Amino acid sequence: MLNLLSWLCIALGFILVSLVAGNNVSVCFGSAIASRASSKRTGILLSIIGYASGFLLQGEYLGSTVSILLTSVNLFRIDCALLIAIVIFMIADIKRVPQPLTITLTAILIGMNVAMNMGRDAALIASIAAFWIMMPILAFLFMLIVMKWLSRRAPKRKIWSYARFVRLLLLLVSFFTAFTLGANTIGLIWALIPQSGITFILVIAAITIGSVLLSAGPLGRVGNDIIPLRYMNAVGSQFASALVVEAATLFRIPLTSTESFISSVYGAGVSYKRRIIRSRPLITIVSMWILTALVSFAAGFAVIVLSAA
Repeated sequence: MLNLLSWLCIALGFILVSLVAGNNVSVCFGSAIASRASSKRTGILLSIIGYASGFLLQGEYLGSTVSILLTSVNLFRIDCALLIAIVIFMIADIKRVPQPLTITLTAILIGMNVAMNMGRDAALIASIAAFWIMMPILAFLFMLIVMKWLSRRAPKRKIWSYARFVRLLLLLVSFFTAFTLGANTIGLIWALIPQSGITFILVIAAITIGSVLLSAGPLGRVGNDIIPLRYMNAVGSQFASALVVEAATLFRIPLTSTESFISSVYGAGVSYKRRIIRSRPLITIVSMWILTALVSFAAGFAVIVLSAA
């Protein structure tokens, strides 16, 4: 029998899944929509299918990591963590910054872990931090190298057939990005809430509702504000982002697709002969990421200290 705190946890999880699903349609299919490889309606539908597929097939992967970080944490503290993540997420949305929920929520959990265990799980925390730092760098370097290689080998003839092929490839890679987000970010939220048949159905419902109703604001912002995306660099950016998130999922490490995607888009821009990167939105986004990670860590630490007092 679920008590009040359990139902509150489920409700907060539902809200968080809805928010992350709606916000990340822009990360998964913003490139495809901005480059007109997909309509907005098709992008949202494929995002829903991708999220749900990743959650169904790999949603359990992060459970072991969460169980280590949250040893002896009660439902009240988990409710606090989810509520803090929602507040930070909504503030970032008001500021129109693509906020990586995975970093926010994981930083809260790490703050709780440090407050409870005082560094006993330092190896895991160091591994998470290393992934957060190294994976965006790898995505950037991957795109820089790939785009320079492709620019020398772009076909001079049959350009329309080539464009149709790249358009299809972009849709497939965008779907793969949605899949990895369902496996990693939504899987992280799933690991925090009471799990049952009812909550499973509610997560799927939250994915659908969030994608349909909450995607209008952030949709297309990443691709349009940082760099105008062409078909091929959009494909590469999506693939680089999805690849590193999938690798992190297999290693049971929470990693955001937003962070990796921004890095790969920046790598694509640097590869151009004419630099057309708009650096101001990038600086704002990265600054917000660092600030919210620090605030989230402090908030998680404070929850443990205050609840133990």
